[in-house]
Amino acid sequence: MKYIKYLWTLSLFIYLGLNLLAYIYFPDSGVMVLHATEASQAVIMSKSDFFYASMGTLLFVDVALIILGGGILHLPKPLILLPNRDFWLKTKENRALLLEKTKGWTKGLATLFNLLMLTTLGLIYGTQGHDMDAIRVEYSPLIVSVLILIWIISIFPIFKKPSITE
Repeated sequence: MKYIKYLWTLSLFIYLGLNLLAYIYFPDSGVMVLHATEASQAVIMSKSDFFYASMGTLLFVDVALIILGGGILHLPKPLILLPNRDFWLKTKENRALLLEKTKGWTKGLATLFNLLMLTTLGLIYGTQGHDMDAIRVEYSPLIVSVLILIWIISIFPIFKKPSITE
């Protein structure tokens, strides 16, 4: 968990770089976010609106997760939805360890969300049709979504009650 902060920061910079690069190469006519279907019309955004909306979404979710990870001890006890909550809140040492683990877990979740946003940006970039050499990422959002689900389930082994050895 101690290296997750660096991976999270790296994922932020990679997303910013890819989003800026996509902004340069998106057509001035607009970015097609959703294709037209029989029941609905295509959703087209200007490239600057798309850039700011995607950056805003990424930053909102990341900031919310970081605040949640750092402020877990300030929540009322019924809102702390962690396994073995009573054990983690019992002593000062346990609370410090809980805070460290929660910060790492939420930064890991934020990193995986950043990867999901990266693959979604790559998918939207690839469907614009003007870059035939774009990396194909059709299945990447599904794979990253499964990784996010696994990370959410990992809360149980991460926050299990440690065995006491004397």
